[in-house]
Amino acid sequence: MRTMWLTIIVSLCLAGFVMAADEPEAGAVDDELIEKMLESFDPDPQTQRLIDAVLHNPVRDIAINKKVFNDHNPYFSHEIKTGKITDQKSTGRCWLYAGLNILRPAVIDKIDDSSFEFSQNYLFFWDKIEKANTFLEKVIARRKLDVRDEDFQRILERPVGDGGWWEYFANLVKKYGVVPASAMPETRSTKTSRMMDRYMTYQMREDAAELRAMSAKGASVKKLRQKKEEFLLEIYKVLTFHLGTPPTEFTYRYKSSVDEEKRTAELIRVINAITDGEGGGGFTETEALKEMAEDKVSVLKSYTPQEFAEEYVTADLDEYIVLGNDPSREMNKRYIIENDRNIFEQGESGYVNVSIEDLKLATLQSVLSDEPVWFGADVTEQRENGQGIMNSELYLYDDIYGLKTVFTKADRMLYQTEATNHAMVFIGVDVVNDKPMKWKVENSWGNDVGDAGFYTMYSNWFDEYVIQSIINKKYLPQRILDILDTKPVLIREHEFIAKIWMR
Repeated sequence: MRTMWLTIIVSLCLAGFVMAADEPEAGAVDDELIEKMLESFDPDPQTQRLIDAVLHNPVRDIAINKKVFNDHNPYFSHEIKTGKITDQKSTGRCWLYAGLNILRPAVIDKIDDSSFEFSQNYLFFWDKIEKANTFLEKVIARRKLDVRDEDFQRILERPVGDGGWWEYFANLVKKYGVVPASAMPETRSTKTSRMMDRYMTYQMREDAAELRAMSAKGASVKKLRQKKEEFLLEIYKVLTFHLGTPPTEFTYRYKSSVDEEKRTAELIRVINAITDGEGGGGFTETEALKEMAEDKVSVLKSYTPQEFAEEYVTADLDEYIVLGNDPSREMNKRYIIENDRNIFEQGESGYVNVSIEDLKLATLQSVLSDEPVWFGADVTEQRENGQGIMNSELYLYDDIYGLKTVFTKADRMLYQTEATNHAMVFIGVDVVNDKPMKWKVENSWGNDVGDAGFYTMYSNWFDEYVIQSIINKKYLPQRILDILDTKPVLIREHEFIAKIWMR
């Protein structure tokens, strides 16, 4: 009898197991759904030709909107004179390049030399030092957390990455000054920073582990900071191998471009005045006079980086604020981002959230006043590099698939589809019928990308993908300035994933 009951129980269990195996888990892709998929799409001959085209060609080439190209022109009603296109190479320093590029036109105008360029490498060096210090301070503050704690793991992700914001740039200039490119030129590691960053990241994580181990044995914060200073000396040494030694003092002189005919005429006029119009017996035809007309060289002078900034950086960086357009958050509010800084003793990055109309008007007024505008955007969508076109209708992907995307800008930002990933500079605008139709953009990807390094951004792209503009307070109405005096809303670290770093 016992054997019979055991047989029945085992049989029932097996039957239950088989029945459970036949019933798919709730939410799984079951046979019925697979069958629906197979029957849901039977392309007609015209659609099949489109499928064949996508199978064998880049989808972007097929989705391109030829009307945008046909209507495109690279002309602007107002342009700011700027220097040569810069090139960040394979680094994430666009925010540094954009920052220095908005300061450059004033220097070019001052010295009359369009070839002038600041050293991006100099600020890059000190940014790495500051980020290393801030990272280690974050480790000390979180030393009692479990190493697998989400808050601790987050700071390990990119301890000394290349990325940054406007505030990172402004704080570096105010603390370390600036130098011309000749004082600290580019190196192999500024052409591609991956290996340098990789080694430094490894070292930073080892340093974090050692600080935690010291803390676990009872080391005080004072002792941990003493150890941190030893680590920073090691980081400084590594950086000198890759970027060189940052100058504390240097000499600088420049050679201006001049109008040779105008300069020659001025010199001849002086000679004629001295000789009562007789030309001084051929003195107006000498080789020396011709050479004098060609060159205008400054006096050789010594500077510290801070002295150079004082003489050549005319903009008051404290007068600039970050205007943002994040429609996923409440408008006309001031926001700061938790623990987001490169220099430890400075405040967090943030922005005043305004409508796209306010952002555009502030940007327009600045550009029309010949003041370049640093801006951050999402450049991953609707950008063409051949002619340098940014237009939100450039690629019509929905037309290929027969679908209709419905995400707004707010939806894209909320669901991590859109985020600030690149910084550039507005240097021109085309106003047609009293409206800004398109914008001239100075990029930092070299002359071979875009229209000799420049881009034409149409107004519809501005609306959809521009997220920040850095604006001098003098271009803002009082209602926006008043927001600066309000208590900021804190955006927690885990809520904010964007970082300007695009290579």
